[in-house]
Amino acid sequence: MAPAHFMARLMAWLFDGLITGILSVVMALATASLVGIILSLDPGIFNLMALIVGVVTAVLLLLLNFLYYGYFWSTSGASLGMKAFDIKVVRRKPGERISFWRAGLRGTIGYWISAIPLYLGYIWAGFDGSKEGWHDKIFDTHIVKVPWEEQPLRTGPDPSKVKQPA
Repeated sequence: MAPAHFMARLMAWLFDGLITGILSVVMALATASLVGIILSLDPGIFNLMALIVGVVTAVLLLLLNFLYYGYFWSTSGASLGMKAFDIKVVRRKPGERISFWRAGLRGTIGYWISAIPLYLGYIWAGFDGSKEGWHDKIFDTHIVKVPWEEQPLRTGPDPSKVKQPA
């Protein structure tokens, strides 16, 4: 399968970021509401609550990303963003599916590793010969263009292979 184009990867990543961002805001609002209720009962525990809420929120956001990517990549090979741009994540070994744990870790730890140094791990995919980011290399995966025949919403022949009348 052909490697996915850098722009398709970028757009899918942004699309997924929008989805997980909205879910994160919902979680943050629920957490803030709970904190407000608790603080109204005893304002003297503000510092303790701030620490607890910070830790709990970080764990919940990590879990959200782990579950989102773990589920979608291990079941279909593509997150919602990837499906929108006709790409998917596969293991380098042909025919081997990405496991739930590998997918979840790639979408959390792998993405952090690629993002922390000025997003260089993501940018790397644009210049790498095999079009792989650091998270792909670490987790033995790569992103490929989904062939026309495997795209569930497509009907009819692949337009790039249809002969035009002379």
